[in-house]
Amino acid sequence: MNDTHAAIEQAIEELREDALQLLQDLVRIPSLEGEERACQDLVAARYADLGLEIDYWTPNDEELAAHPAYVPTGFTYENRPNVVGTWHGTGGGRSLKLNGHVDVVPIGPPETWQYPPFGGELVDGRVYGRGAADMKGGCVVNWLCVAALQRAGLRLRGDVLLESVVDEEGGGNGTLAAVLRGYTADGCIFTEPTGLEEISVSNRGAQYFRITVNGQEGGTEYKHQLVNPIAVGMRIFEAVEDYSLMRESQVSHPLYKGIHDTLVPTGICKFHCGEWPSTIASQAVLEGTIECLPGEDIHAIKRDFRRYIEEVARRDPWLRENPPKMEWFGLWFDAAEIAPDHALVRCIQDAAEATIGTRPKPRGGGGCDLRLPVLYGDTPSVLYGPAGAMIHSTDEFIDLEEVLRCAKVIARVTLDWCGQAEG
Repeated sequence: MNDTHAAIEQAIEELREDALQLLQDLVRIPSLEGEERACQDLVAARYADLGLEIDYWTPNDEELAAHPAYVPTGFTYENRPNVVGTWHGTGGGRSLKLNGHVDVVPIGPPETWQYPPFGGELVDGRVYGRGAADMKGGCVVNWLCVAALQRAGLRLRGDVLLESVVDEEGGGNGTLAAVLRGYTADGCIFTEPTGLEEISVSNRGAQYFRITVNGQEGGTEYKHQLVNPIAVGMRIFEAVEDYSLMRESQVSHPLYKGIHDTLVPTGICKFHCGEWPSTIASQAVLEGTIECLPGEDIHAIKRDFRRYIEEVARRDPWLRENPPKMEWFGLWFDAAEIAPDHALVRCIQDAAEATIGTRPKPRGGGGCDLRLPVLYGDTPSVLYGPAGAMIHSTDEFIDLEEVLRCAKVIARVTLDWCGQAEG
């Protein structure tokens, strides 16, 4: 370790209490979807403390809706600002964007939490609360990276952009808004909670779907004369399960081999039918998701899936005369990837190996915002950030030491990627 790297790590240790305070302050703001502004105000203030050039703006609903990558969430972006802080370099280096999102998922029943869901309590080195791991810990890493480089007295040749966005959990329109505003770079790191032993270099594509099947409504005393839509819906459910197995047998991708038992998720996860316990319903509504791997086109997969459901209906006596209604709705993603040996990946691997003694492996990721700068911003992007636990569950937490370790890696990446300025 040379003197420069030692100075960066020392600066991060000196900023330990500031990092903890920022993490707790962020967690204590309940930044649920549509309620992110207070959190973004805090982020903007901390960026300003670093002397960054601040861009604080509200994404334009109409501009977003007109873009092909827009995800129809049903929410407006009024009063939901994005924040970008730019640390300008001296020139001649590569630029780097560090992306974090402040929105969090709902907490569920608060009585199931051992620690207050928006308390930000520190217990045995862990900060507890909704969003602590996903991903306010990553947001602190981004801030801490620049703060430590500055504290160590360093200047960079390339620009560093700290990008704090809304609406990642809802589908990614916050990151899309930043791309549309012109925020691109030579590389981008989403400090999502991957853990420090893996680098996600891709994301799967996905699309929510809804299938409605009809039955015959009437009292249960007529059940033998009526067609129950629950039974019809179960035939569709089983058909989708068969389609899922067929997909599993047909597709492959080296980045996804051996990660999960399910290679490419497809399934029905929601089934609604009936309004009264003793009345056979007139219809059943099934909702689910279909996904694809990098290299596949989600729109082509959707067309194939629709043809499959139509063929299932054609071979079923009831569905042939009463065709199911199929709709696409809500969340959808393109699949995207960068090469696992891309220069940004190697830069992170080298920095991690030198800093924490671990060389992270490239892997495939699920649905995330990576696709947006890659496909629409000409910005090679990865996910690499501090791991936490109980993400999207009760008693979510992140270990403060993991945040600091990650910041040491990302700060070194930033220095190596952007280049140290002379003088």
